[in-house]
Amino acid sequence: MQNSKTHWPSIIILLAMIPGAGLFLVTALGLGVSSIFALATNGDDPAASMIAAVSAALEGLILAVGAWFVLQKTIGREQADVSPAFPFANWHVFTALGLGGIALLIGGLAAFSEIKWLALLLLPILTILIIAPPIWIMLGLGTKGLDLGPRWRVWGIIGVGMTVGPLIMIVLEIVIAIVLVLGASIYLAVQPGMAEEIIRLGNFLENETNPEVMLRTLGPYVMNPAVITAALTYIALIVPLIEELLKPLGVWLFARKIESPAQGFALGLLSGAAYALVESLGASGRGGPDWTVVVAIRAGTSFLHITTTGLMGWAIIAAWRERRILRLLATYAAVVVLHGLWNGSTIGTSLAVIASTIGESNWIFTIVPAAICGMLVLAIGMVAVLLASNRRARKLSRAEAAPSNPILTKNTTPDTESKITS
Repeated sequence: MQNSKTHWPSIIILLAMIPGAGLFLVTALGLGVSSIFALATNGDDPAASMIAAVSAALEGLILAVGAWFVLQKTIGREQADVSPAFPFANWHVFTALGLGGIALLIGGLAAFSEIKWLALLLLPILTILIIAPPIWIMLGLGTKGLDLGPRWRVWGIIGVGMTVGPLIMIVLEIVIAIVLVLGASIYLAVQPGMAEEIIRLGNFLENETNPEVMLRTLGPYVMNPAVITAALTYIALIVPLIEELLKPLGVWLFARKIESPAQGFALGLLSGAAYALVESLGASGRGGPDWTVVVAIRAGTSFLHITTTGLMGWAIIAAWRERRILRLLATYAAVVVLHGLWNGSTIGTSLAVIASTIGESNWIFTIVPAAICGMLVLAIGMVAVLLASNRRARKLSRAEAAPSNPILTKNTTPDTESKITS
């Protein structure tokens, strides 16, 4: 048994995980009731609320399970310090991909049918079956053969990645967005005639409920080069700067205790997966014909979030233990660029759709294919980087463990030791 000394880190993490689990579960109940009511009253898109409800319920259950394992550390149970292994086998890759493909096909048919009760029944579970498999595959491939450290810390990092991390990111992004909007408003207000134009536009939108009419009206303003530049700056630069710094929040918090850069890489993958699950499920609440595109893009985003956070986890611990500060800065810059390219591709696709509504149909045939190809290349590249990083991490882990083996050090020559550790 462990000593009875109060373990404050686990207590502090529980203060985030338990309320987080409760909030997710209460939200799930409220959204579920709202969805059923919308279906009964022929409301707009009841499936979207049910997707959000089931997603919140899943996230709440994951946090509840994680809180239980962290609690074991708080009350001094020895099993809390056992190092877990991620339950993964190579055949999971083909199973997960097949399951996700079938779910995408069935869900696409249900969404395009526009039968509300059918979408409400099928899309919530199918959304999870599409979002979760890529996360499972990336975690399995990335953590294979790596020591994750104590179980309570593993779940604590997952809990932080699902609660505190996203909360801080959202607050920072909203604050910066408000500052930018206020600055733009002040600039426009002093321009001749712009104040009257803004008031006229506001009055029109206040009385208009047709989304297509609103989009056609706002289209020329959105396609203004200054607006596009501002949007790209915020979404492709500011947002990646914030998210790539804070996604590995759990690794930052436990940097002093994490044993090696390889372990930091594995825990970074878990932290990125936790954030990817929350963000992707939160952004997949669409029940209409665009459900297929939304969930497919969100599933691909998981490749990005998990890999970049794993790389940051490695760099953070290398900087802490080996004083490789320049490597940390270079890694941060690289993952911000990758994240920015992904976000820029999604923004380009959205702008192409808006442009098509105001007669600029050529954007659809130029921007969209380029953006989709770019995201595919990035996704494939993320998998390749993940596999290469895992191989290197395993090699370094074996090399670090070899000198501590008394049989190896006493009964082998330097040549044979080199062969064993390579």
